[in-house]
Amino acid sequence: MKKLAVIPLLILFFSMNVKASGGIKWMKFDEGLAKAKAEGKFLLVDFYTDWCKWCKVMDEKTYADAKVQKTIKEMFVPVRLNPEKPGSVHFMGQEYQNNQFAQAAGVTGYPSTGLFTPDGQFITIITGYLDIPKFYGMVKYLKEGHYKKLSYEDYSLYALLTDKLKEKPNDAGLNFVIGYFQSEVFQDNNEAVKYYKKAISSNSNFAEAYAALSKVYGKMGKKSLSEKYMNKAKKFGFTTDSQIFDKVKEVVQKELS
Repeated sequence: MKKLAVIPLLILFFSMNVKASGGIKWMKFDEGLAKAKAEGKFLLVDFYTDWCKWCKVMDEKTYADAKVQKTIKEMFVPVRLNPEKPGSVHFMGQEYQNNQFAQAAGVTGYPSTGLFTPDGQFITIITGYLDIPKFYGMVKYLKEGHYKKLSYEDYSLYALLTDKLKEKPNDAGLNFVIGYFQSEVFQDNNEAVKYYKKAISSNSNFAEAYAALSKVYGKMGKKSLSEKYMNKAKKFGFTTDSQIFDKVKEVVQKELS
């Protein structure tokens, strides 16, 4: 009888544990890494502590969301690691204690979310609470392959600026900056031309936009167009290449202020 009485308690304990973890089956790092490699999924590591308030909020608000749970099941192998508890992990041929691994990964606060490619390469650490919109921003960063070219911080800036451009589609500065991203980061000259031309159509005296457009046409082998737009850039005060990036910084600072 005593043995039978244990079963309901185990069921109760299991259901409470699933609820506390948002219905997600969290794994230890080593087994999660092996599973991610075997299944071709990204590895998501939730670095947490027992005292961390926002870790608990993330559990209750983000990881408890049914859509988030479905996304994690489809796209990730989820791992939990508490750097303040004893234990070790194995990564890239080395053994680390939990706290050493967190430090090596760049964890500076909690919660922190570690991301690894399906073949086990470290991508980044995202520090702080991820609400549901931020969680899906992270998903987009991975799903669209932006992690291959951009740091998460730069991608977050790019995403913020593209959202602002949707609100102000004719803003010359924003079109110029997005054109710069397309040209210098994504190496998409056709998209860069589109945004630079939109910037010029909104501000016909935009020297840096003319110069940037000239450089894109130069990369595309369109010499006459490159010369045409550089002459216009100089007409409106363009003198050195550094003006282009300085203008990018100026626009970004204005949008973030």
